[in-house]
Parts: sequence; C-alpha cells; structure tokens
Amino acid sequence: MKKDKREKPVTPEPQADALKDEEINDGAMDAEVVSEAGQEEAAAEATASVAEWQAALELAVKQRDELKDQLLRSQADFQNFKRRNQTARSDGYEDGVREAIAAMLPAIDNLERAIEAAEKAEDEAAKALAEGVKMTLNTLMESLKRFGFEEVPALGEDFDPEKHNAVMREVGETPGKVLDVFQKGYRVKDRIIRYAMVKVAVEE
Repeated sequence: MKKDKREKPVTPEPQADALKDEEINDGAMDAEVVSEAGQEEAAAEATASVAEWQAALELAVKQRDELKDQLLRSQADFQNFKRRNQTARSDGYEDGVREAIAAMLPAIDNLERAIEAAEKAEDEAAKALAEGVKMTLNTLMESLKRFGFEEVPALGEDFDPEKHNAVMREVGETPGKVLDVFQKGYRVKDRIIRYAMVKVAVEE
C-alpha cells in the first residue's frame, strides 16, 4: 500500500504574525505622530498668518489716522488762510475808502465856507449861488454816506479825546463841554479820519 505523499499545510508561526501586527501598529502610530505634527505646524502657520494680518491692519489704521490728521490740519490751515486773505482784502478796501474820502475833506470844507460867505452877502445872485452849492454839497455828502461817512458830533457834546482835538479852552459853566467847533470832524464807520478841532469849557 502506497503512502500519501501529499504535503501537509504549513501553519504560520504565531511569532511571525505578532511581529507583523506590531509593525502595523508602529506604522499607525508613526502616521498619527506625523498627522499631529502636521496639524500643529498648520495651526502655527495659521496663528502666524493671523498675527501678521493683525499687525498689518494695525499699521494701516495708524497710517489712516495720521493721514486723516494731516488732512484736517491742512483744511484748517487753508480755512485760516482764506479768512486772513478775506480780512486783508476787506481791510485794504476799507483803508482805500477812508484815504479817498479823507482826501476830499478840504473840498468839503471849501464848499461849506462858500455857502457861509454867500449866505451873508446881500446880493441875490450870491444867495442863488449858495443854493446851488448847497445842492452840490448835499449830493456829495449823501453819496459818501453809502460808505459809512458821517460827521462826528461835537458842539455841545462832552469832550472826548477819541473824537475831539481841543485846541482852545475857556472857562464855562459846564466844564468838559465843547463850546465851539473850528473844524468839523468826520469818521468812516468806526474809524475817525479827522478829529474835530474844538474849544472846551473848563473850570475857573
């Protein structure tokens, strides 16, 4: 009788399987370590990126505030310049008006003297001439009033050194009062262009 020559199946050794399991477990652990390291690295990069963006944002806000401050200062300086320029132009115009009117005062004085002399004359022609001169003087004075031109009150007023120029004194019942006016004073708006030459009453 022949013997069965078929080979019996080889049973794997338990130790080999255990080694394979350990290698698989070690590989899984290594993969987990690598994965955790990658996550930590990604988190670190994200944190760095957020910090960089935050720093960039803070810098942008700072620059914006500086530019805004510079703009506001520039606008304020420009407004001050415009205000000074307008004031200078206005002052220049007012000074020109005052100088022009002051140059006309001798002519106004002469017209008033001519009227006074003509009114004293008995000649009818002189009186008629006085009326014509009066009309001319009144027209001139009305035209100048549009620029704020007016006579400074003097006769019977309290003496005011800001308005009057006392060239004579005389004992009077009301010390400090203006007794007579030798030359009229005038002003344009709030500026005196000629002080009134007056005689002032004083105590004995």
